[in-house]
Amino acid sequence: MTNEVSVLIVDDESELRKSVASVLTSTMPEFKFEINEAATGREALEKVTLAAKGAGFDLVLMDVRMPEMDGLEALARIKTVDPRIFVVIMTAHSNLQDAVKAIRDGAYDYVEKPVQPEKLAHIVKKAIETQEMVSSLALSAPILDDDVDSEFVGSSQKMREIFDLVNRLSQVDTTVLIRGENGTGKELVARAIHFNSPRKHGEFVAINCGAIPESLMESELFGHEKGAFTGAVERKIGKFQLANKGTIFLDEIAELKPDMQVKLLRVLQERRFTPVGSNREIATNARVIAATNRNLEKMIEDYSFREDLFYRLNVMPIFLPPLRDRLEDLQNLVTYFVRRFNRKMNRQILGFAPETLEILRKYRWPGNIRELENIIERSFIIENSPNVTPNSLPEALRAAAQRDVEFDLPGSYQGPLDFDRFKEQTEKEFIVQALKANKGRINQTVAQANIPKNTLLRKIKKYAINVRELSE
Repeated sequence: MTNEVSVLIVDDESELRKSVASVLTSTMPEFKFEINEAATGREALEKVTLAAKGAGFDLVLMDVRMPEMDGLEALARIKTVDPRIFVVIMTAHSNLQDAVKAIRDGAYDYVEKPVQPEKLAHIVKKAIETQEMVSSLALSAPILDDDVDSEFVGSSQKMREIFDLVNRLSQVDTTVLIRGENGTGKELVARAIHFNSPRKHGEFVAINCGAIPESLMESELFGHEKGAFTGAVERKIGKFQLANKGTIFLDEIAELKPDMQVKLLRVLQERRFTPVGSNREIATNARVIAATNRNLEKMIEDYSFREDLFYRLNVMPIFLPPLRDRLEDLQNLVTYFVRRFNRKMNRQILGFAPETLEILRKYRWPGNIRELENIIERSFIIENSPNVTPNSLPEALRAAAQRDVEFDLPGSYQGPLDFDRFKEQTEKEFIVQALKANKGRINQTVAQANIPKNTLLRKIKKYAINVRELSE
């Protein structure tokens, strides 16, 4: 976590602004605060707009009742100008309804006046931690799965889009389905949504559906009574009950067996469940975030995943692209991890040598960002020079890069002797021809080409196919 935090304190009382600044610097010496002040909501908006052209503010601590523009109006405008900013509202106890409305409109949290130093320090620390968590989502580059028109852009704009996406998902209780290969950061996205939402004070309960035996899954999710089955020597609280008023993260949701899919569907529909061996129903308002690396559309066709459950989960789909599809981000990712491990291991590594980066670019990254992180951590342990050299990379990775020999195949393909790259080029040609044959109509192409709609939309984005040109 970075120790430099840029803060804007907004209140029409100058003494209170000074008091808040003093609390920040005296109670949290581990952070280096760069403090700015504003006396009105309008002045705050002007300063945020100007700062957004550069690094921007990390945190805004703002009163509600102020002249010219109150804190609620300023909050809405600030979030529009720069969604990366975390806003904490300061309000009197008698005006707590303002705080509730502010959180609903995108504020991270509120603190009551008169400000208690311990309470303010706790909230500010949590806000900084959550912002760091959301910022690290840039590593995964999440996008709304059905958003064909969005693009991967430069780092600053990408960060704004990621914060905006997390903010949108955090302010609603809609079920979210996160899709992506192993190692792309699915749980990181789920945690960022939870800890940026009004549910952040509730539990975040994660469960890997593929790691629990089928016979124990119902008990894990819904709990059981004492004596419900052999070995049930005491009553157990299930994950859904633990996550009440919080978030339950169902990782590897596709691994659930059909009978458990039915029971999960009932919970999503009725918000109630029955523990194993019990006659009583328990209500739950836990928000459900699910994740998978499997092709659910294909599983529906094979009758191994329920279609009605899919539509219940797929209300807000997020897709995390694999690292091999965004190698242009590799340099930024390496820089991020170099800084991180320099801090963690107290090293002074400057970066990766050009020939080392070239090897990384040629690798296919089946383990995605998690694999990249592990390889960089390994290189920090081995490397003795200022820059990471190829000898610090695993031998298997270097061997994979050496196999990248150019060759020609009959037909249009020319490139390295690599099945995945050959498949990608022919895949793009197939999709272009299928769209052209169906005059660019997405749904018609889905039916005629026998390709799931979400898959088709992702491939259109991946290969930068201009659908409008193919509709002529």
